Amino acid sequence: MADPGTTIDRNEERLARLARGEALQRARSRRLQRDAKRAGGRVVRAASVVGAIALGLLLWGLIIGPIGTTVLVLAVLLGLFAAVAAAVWDGPDTTPDLSVDAPPAVLPAATDVWLDRQRRNLPALAAPQVDAISARLATLETQLAQVPAGDPVAQDLSRLLGKHLPELVERYTRIPSEQRARTIEADGRSLDATLVEGLKAVETELARASESLAASDRDAVRIQGKFLEARYKDSDSAVG
Repeated sequence: MADPGTTIDRNEERLARLARGEALQRARSRRLQRDAKRAGGRVVRAASVVGAIALGLLLWGLIIGPIGTTVLVLAVLLGLFAAVAAAVWDGPDTTPDLSVDAPPAVLPAATDVWLDRQRRNLPALAAPQVDAISARLATLETQLAQVPAGDPVAQDLSRLLGKHLPELVERYTRIPSEQRARTIEADGRSLDATLVEGLKAVETELARASESLAASDRDAVRIQGKFLEARYKDSDSAVG
């Protein structure tokens, strides 16, 4: 006969894996939405440039006179160059400014956007850990929206997301790539491995914070459930 405690632990592990998988899926979906939005913006900018040049040529022909071959060729070349430039340009820099003073409720989404833009500067070894952090941020975004800014857990998260995580990533990216490859720590780890361990520590702390924020609600559900069970179970017995 299976040990009830073991069965409960397995069920909890299974539920935790399912919740983590859902969070990872939400994080990937948000990243795909951001990529699609950037691609759509590039297409719109390129189309706007081409349309503006075509309109300019039309007005030239109506107001000034016939368009010569030279002007037409220059306009086509300018249009191609401008369209390519508009398609490559991502628009104004909207990288969120991470700060300890930022409201805790906005930090998960801002950190997710910022971290996604840092991917290209990080080693491939760090990609799974970045995904794991993104999944935790997706969960915390909902939780922190209901927590006052003065909550101790929220303040700890502000320091982690507004200072410690950006410092870790930014200091790594400042190191020239050729120096990163040949830097070996005293314990034999590469600099890339040290970065990944730091990201793992961040992900672990985000998981702990999420558990802490949910603890009071879990306790409240247990208490309320027991109260309702006792209250209405007694009522049913009295009616019977």
